[in-house]
Amino acid sequence: MNITRRGFTAGAAMLPFAAPFAAQAQDAAVRARLNAIKPAGFPRDPIEMTVVYPAGGGMDITARVVQRFFERATGERSLVNNRTGGAGLVGHTWLATQAPADGHAVGIVANLIFSDAVRSQGRWSWTDLDHIAHINAEPLNLVVNAEGPFKTGGLQGILDAAKARPGTIRVLNVPGGYYEYLIEQLEAAAGARFLRVPFQGGAPGITALLGNNIDLGFGFYAEVRGHLAANRLLPIAVTGRERTVFLPDAPTVNSVTGRTDVNWGVSRWVALPKAVPADRKAWLAAAFQAALADPDAVQEFRNLGALPNPALDTPAKVAADVAVMAEAEREFLIRSGRMQR
Repeated sequence: MNITRRGFTAGAAMLPFAAPFAAQAQDAAVRARLNAIKPAGFPRDPIEMTVVYPAGGGMDITARVVQRFFERATGERSLVNNRTGGAGLVGHTWLATQAPADGHAVGIVANLIFSDAVRSQGRWSWTDLDHIAHINAEPLNLVVNAEGPFKTGGLQGILDAAKARPGTIRVLNVPGGYYEYLIEQLEAAAGARFLRVPFQGGAPGITALLGNNIDLGFGFYAEVRGHLAANRLLPIAVTGRERTVFLPDAPTVNSVTGRTDVNWGVSRWVALPKAVPADRKAWLAAAFQAALADPDAVQEFRNLGALPNPALDTPAKVAADVAVMAEAEREFLIRSGRMQR
């Protein structure tokens, strides 16, 4: 076959126009597959996606991306509802004990649920939910105000100040969870003591940091990236085992403190009340997995600093991963004296 330069150029020029049609065909194929297994008469109402933290935070931003791609995959209506209070405890308790088990209520949750289960004092457990679809994971980022007193010196400078002036360096705290655990590890590593300022979630704390009302904040990349780009905040460390590609110049907390166990981050997934009928649960799992596997969704989450794990592609794998995380946190809570073995 002889392809002329003119023919090649014309064909290449058509590629941008062909891409949308290919995407539409892919969307139609996904929707047809989901329609083939959708239970009769379901859903009759919009799917309510519960977020237990305030609007504008990392979990809320994540939920709204999930919502958009769920609707794209299914053609069904949905909404995001922020059930806040008790630093997450109110919303988690509602999901585990009060949410209707008809498939219309789902949770966009994270491993922060484990500490809330402990705080519930036996009223409910993370095992009272079914964990059906992995979303993404990312570390916490430690940030300071770019015009504040700790714009130089990094994390070590803050730790030195908290040791020299105990109880005066103000730090963002969401009580009863990873923020609190991280503060304790920082204090233990440096022989320091911070002034813990409580917030309902990371986003309100970042707002306080921007106003110089606290000295040290923790946030997920989506919560801080705009402020970093505008040079209003500076990154000083990350909590993962390795540096993140999104903030390559920020050291790990472990490398600064000499510890090896500061690995707090977030893993997010979709959860359902336990008694949702099997056919509805299967459809919801397939729908969310299809939505989250959309290449556009994957890229959008990467842009937000969160990386999906494509290996967690079935409810069984997601449930097993959640169980591993729960046991790791249980061991930490035992070591820190919060639980008995």
